Amino acid sequence: MNKSPLTKKQIIKLFKKQKTIIAKSELIDLKNSQGRFLFADLKSKVNLPPFNNTAVDGYALLKKDLNNKYFYCNRRIAAGDKKNIKIKSGEAIRVFTGAKMPSNSSTIIMQENTSIEKEKIKILKFPSFGENYRLKGEDIKKNQKILSKGLKINHQNINLIAASGIRKVKVFKKIKIGFFTSGNELRKPTKNLKNSEINNSNYFALNSLLDKKFISKKYFGNLKDNLRIVKSNLLSASKKNNIIITAGGASVGDEDHLINALSSLGNIFFWRAAIKPGRPIAVGKINNCYIICLPGNPVSVQLLYAMLINPLIEKLSGGNFKLPNSNKIAANFSMKKKTQRMEWLRIIKKTMNNQDVAIKYPKQGSGMISSVSYSDGIIEIDEDVNEIKKGDIFNFYDFETLF
Repeated sequence: MNKSPLTKKQIIKLFKKQKTIIAKSELIDLKNSQGRFLFADLKSKVNLPPFNNTAVDGYALLKKDLNNKYFYCNRRIAAGDKKNIKIKSGEAIRVFTGAKMPSNSSTIIMQENTSIEKEKIKILKFPSFGENYRLKGEDIKKNQKILSKGLKINHQNINLIAASGIRKVKVFKKIKIGFFTSGNELRKPTKNLKNSEINNSNYFALNSLLDKKFISKKYFGNLKDNLRIVKSNLLSASKKNNIIITAGGASVGDEDHLINALSSLGNIFFWRAAIKPGRPIAVGKINNCYIICLPGNPVSVQLLYAMLINPLIEKLSGGNFKLPNSNKIAANFSMKKKTQRMEWLRIIKKTMNNQDVAIKYPKQGSGMISSVSYSDGIIEIDEDVNEIKKGDIFNFYDFETLF
């Protein structure tokens, strides 16, 4: 086990080495595939477009007639018409967007560039050869690979899958994740808290964060501060799941037993991260089950999960290891900072002088639950930075896309 806390870069390097732990697949309807990971490459079953078709409403012409000014028109082709039509010399065929092209035509003139004079079509602006239509297979060729194994099916690509003639997709089976909260002080949400009790918000945070289409989740309850109970519950749950996540009990207090339990039942990859908030995190395994021990502070749970744990879970589930996206933003404040640890500062984003700037949220403690609800995101300050000056540029992670 590591002697000093791991940096974010070291944790990412470790996580990237982990292999997919889901070996089986299932064939499901495309309509139910949103958020699932592809088990194999997908190839198109058709050409896209499937046939030469018109890109605009207008008239189909013969190439040799492009110098003519007037055309007769008494035929039309609409989208969905199945008949094969050949165009005649001197003829313009009325066509609509998406309609099958006449087999011997290769030019479409837009309706806006024509007029009708004496029952004939007059060309007001001549098109270029090959203008305003789409070739068969111009977008995607039949049997062409369209998506790779491990890609998540989403709003961006499901249209392509359906257009390629695919109605069922083979995806990785759902990963089984069990989760615990930890602490004698935790209670179900109530206004009637006694003595040192607190509401168990981490249950609701984890239950929400794990609400993904590729995850089968189960809550195993709240772990009491007792080493024997912790070990028994961890071992039992590890036999039924691919991953176990805990919140709380991973620090160095006398009532924090998870690290001792994990080290005696399995092995620990690392314990403690050089990140604020989020230092008391541990990841390891009991037999073939991954154990992820998150801190008890709610802000740490949310940020560690979104920034590091979710990419790991997606990789273990058959997907790709993909870190959250960020944008650049300028700090609108100054402060001192300790070195040798990264900080995730909650900020409010404001636009000043046509530039987005970061205003430091006043409450930064890892137990300040409101800081996530009332801020816009976090800026990431590297370990070697000891001072932030107004105007310094940092990576900004927007909560709207992070969670």
